[in-house]
Order: sequence, then structure tokens, then C-alpha cells
Amino acid sequence: MERLKLSNENIAQASGLAEETFGEWGVDARNILQIRLAVEETLLKYQEAFGTEAVFTQKYIRRLKSVRLELSVTGERFDPFDTGEEEQSLVLRGLLANMGVVPTWQYKNGQNLIVFTPKKKKRSQMVSLVLAVILAFLCGGICRFLPEGIRGTLVNGLISPVFNRFMGLLSAIAGPLVFLSVIWGIYSIGDMAAMGRIGKRMIGRFLLMTVLLTLPACAAAMPLFSLKAGGGGVFDFSELFQMVLDIVPGNFFTPFTEGNPLQIIFVAVLIGMAMLMLGNKTSVAAAFVEQSNYIVQLIMEAVGSFVPLFVFGSILNMMLGNDFLAFLPTYKLILAMLLGDVILLAAYLVIVCTRRKVHPRILLKKMMPTFLIALTTASSSAAFGVNMECCEKDLGIDKRIVNFGVSLGQVIFMPGVSVMFLAVGFCMAEIYGVAVSPVWLVTAFLIAIVLAVAAPPIPGGALTCYTILFVQLKIPMEAIAVTIALNAILEFVTTGVNLFCLQAELVEVAAGLDMLDLKRLREEKEYQ
Repeated sequence: MERLKLSNENIAQASGLAEETFGEWGVDARNILQIRLAVEETLLKYQEAFGTEAVFTQKYIRRLKSVRLELSVTGERFDPFDTGEEEQSLVLRGLLANMGVVPTWQYKNGQNLIVFTPKKKKRSQMVSLVLAVILAFLCGGICRFLPEGIRGTLVNGLISPVFNRFMGLLSAIAGPLVFLSVIWGIYSIGDMAAMGRIGKRMIGRFLLMTVLLTLPACAAAMPLFSLKAGGGGVFDFSELFQMVLDIVPGNFFTPFTEGNPLQIIFVAVLIGMAMLMLGNKTSVAAAFVEQSNYIVQLIMEAVGSFVPLFVFGSILNMMLGNDFLAFLPTYKLILAMLLGDVILLAAYLVIVCTRRKVHPRILLKKMMPTFLIALTTASSSAAFGVNMECCEKDLGIDKRIVNFGVSLGQVIFMPGVSVMFLAVGFCMAEIYGVAVSPVWLVTAFLIAIVLAVAAPPIPGGALTCYTILFVQLKIPMEAIAVTIALNAILEFVTTGVNLFCLQAELVEVAAGLDMLDLKRLREEKEYQ
């Protein structure tokens, strides 16, 4: 590694090398641009702090599918991502680093170490899934001409064991992934000071609005399904009360040994809040949670890469087993989800336009770029930059709200996901004849909201959520095959809906805190 001085020429050379190297390694173009600008800005901050005679080194590492850039600057401890306001710095650095948008920083042995970890450009999962479905139909049609004994051998001796192992792996990962994600999400808020005037109000509104908006979406979706009544149709308060009590575990170990998802989330919230209150006293535990979280997420992404193969085997298994027709009613799932999403979008459009006296056409024109990027990429990270710019420059939201709210909201405020989980639960309950009681409906509503908040913001995070959803609602795990295949389509819609709702909600939060520029919100957007 060559030691270079922090001159303008060397800084330009380093940022250019980052762009060139990551481009050759297949990193997404948007991510490359973000990293080049971040490298340049980071080194300029060190130049300002240490002078042009200070030295830095750069190291590019490529291992298997993982690539990263390590910048090392010799000198005193200096965090380049500190905005000068402790509350904002902790929130922004923690949440964005967890989303993979900004680099991480640490001080070690007299060196300021900054690590950039971009994600390599991936082939569209939609293409892989479409190919898997087509091949499954072709192979299934061919296998129909085989003798029944050979078909039975394929199902019982090959496909079913692989399916069961895959489901076992998902179940094994589900608990730790959600557990670590919830703890790190809470701890990343920074400290209790960051939960002050802005944080408490914002998080409270996120949770409240998710509940209030999911209720009408749930009511609108239910008539689309022919659900099998169970429990005599009588509301049993004692049963509901027992369900609430069962969320609290007897000890910290049984939730994991028994695989109880709600208890796992409960324990994670307790630990996360305790770490948040203790602050720097839990630095070792925080480092362990952070690194464990990244490890489990990497494993989950690796498992997710095998989803097309899993879908292929599952559909083939259903065709050979003569039960594929049971999945034809899944069109209702898409209808129910779209209906719920329309309710979410309409509700926020009415709320903002009515309360802030802004014309619907103006508001939609400003919010549409972010919505379209999310809708076409199914990635909130891809729309992150446009989202930040739109909130501050077009919607007139104070920068402090934007820095905190966009980062936090993209992680925990996902009303579109809660609607999707509810639609999936109703649809699969109808297909598999699961008895639906009033308590079952309450459970479905609560678990959909909890999972929407706890869902890890990574590709494949929904896979673990579906296993938790089906276990809690007593839906057979066979339902996950088609659910995962449909999820690739559903995620595009839910991501767009989530960001639309987030922008509208931040307008309301900012207005309530007197941190909204109404004049800018109401004026026409100027295009250059």
C-alpha cells in the first residue's frame, strides 16, 4: 500500500481509482458514484483537519463475492461523519451504515480507518424466478409422462427432502436474523438523547400510522377471501389475553429453543433498549451485535440466492403431486394487496393536501420521482439520494428531520409491507383451509405490523418473515413456495408505497414540530 500525502491531486486520484476499481469489479453504477463522492469528501475533511502533509493509504480487498475499500489516515482520532450535532451524527451514522449507504469509521492504533463496502451488481431476481417457473412447468409437463413409481421416487426421494432442508435452514436463520436486526436497529438510534423531542414523536407517529392505516386495508381485503370460520365465531377475551401474556417468555432462552417469534422480538426490544440507555458502557456488546448482524445478513443473502432453485423444485413437486391447482387463487393476494396499497396512498394524499393546503397535482409531481425509482428497482437504498433531496428541497422539510427521518423511516416505517403480510396470511389461510377465529384475525393483524417493523432491510429479509408469519398463523410451510415466487413481484409495489407514505408522513411530522416550509411545499416544482 503506497503512502500518499493529502494533497488535492492525490485525493482526486484516490477517488478516481475507487470509481475505476469498483467499476471493474461489477459494483452497481449508483453505488460507485456514491462511494467516489464519499471518498473525496472524507479525504478532504481529513485534509482540513490534519493538513496536506498528513498521509493516507488505500487498500482494495476482494474475497469471493465481497468487495471493499479501506482508507487509513494517520493522526489523531477524527470522525469524518460527525456532523457537529451529536444527536444527528449518531443517528445518521448508525442507521445508514446498517443500510449499507455510508462507510464505517473506527480509530485503531493511531489510524483512522474508514471502510467502504459496496454491493456487487446482481442479476435481477425477477428474471431468475421467471426462468425457474418456466423450467418447472416444462419439466413438470415432461415428468407427467413418466411412470407413477418414478414420479413418486422423484417427489419422496429427491424434491421433498431438499424442500424440508431448505425450510429448516430458513427457520434456523429466522430467529437470529430478526433478533439481531431489532437490537441493532434500536441501538443505532444513538442514545436516549436522540430519542428526544424529534425521535419520540417521529417513532410514535410511525407506529401509530402503521396501525391506523393497516386497519382499513385489512377490512377492505377480507371480503375477497372465503375464510373458514373457527372457534365458534365468538370473541374469547381470555384467549386473546393469554396470547398477549404468551409474548412474555419465562426466560431468555426458551424463545430460541421453541422458535417463538413474538417472544424473540420481545427479548430483542428489551436488550436493545437496555443497550441504548447504557450507551458507551455496552460498546463491546454493541460491536458483537453489529458484527453478528452483518454475518447473519450475509448468510441470509447467500441463502436467498438459491430461492429460484427452491421455487423450481417446489412448483415441480406440486405438479408431480397433483396439488398445483390449489395455488390458482393466489391472484386474490395481488388484488388484496393492491387494494390495500391504494387505500394507503389515497389516505396520505388526502391528509397532506387537506391539512397543508397543497394542490394534489403539485404534491404528486414532487413525490413521483422517488416513487418511480422505488417501484422500478424494489430498493429503498437506490432511491435514497433522490428521497433526501425531494424531502428537503421540494417538500420543504427541515434538514434535521430529513437526516433523521428518511434513514429511520426506511428501516421501520413500512405500511405497505404490513398490508402485504396480511394479504398473504388471508390468501394462504383460504387455500389451506385454516380455521379463522376473531383471535386469529387479531393475531394476523398484530404479527403483520410487528414483522413490518422488524423485517430486516436487506434482500431476502422477507423470507424469514414469511416463515414466522406462517408459524404464528398455523399455516403449513408448503405455502411458502409460491409466496416467495410472488414476493419478487410484490416487493416492487410495496417499496414504492412505503417511500410515498414515508415522505407524506415526514411532511406531517415536520409541520407538527414547526419545521416545515409551507411556501416551498405549495409552490410548483421547477425543472432545470
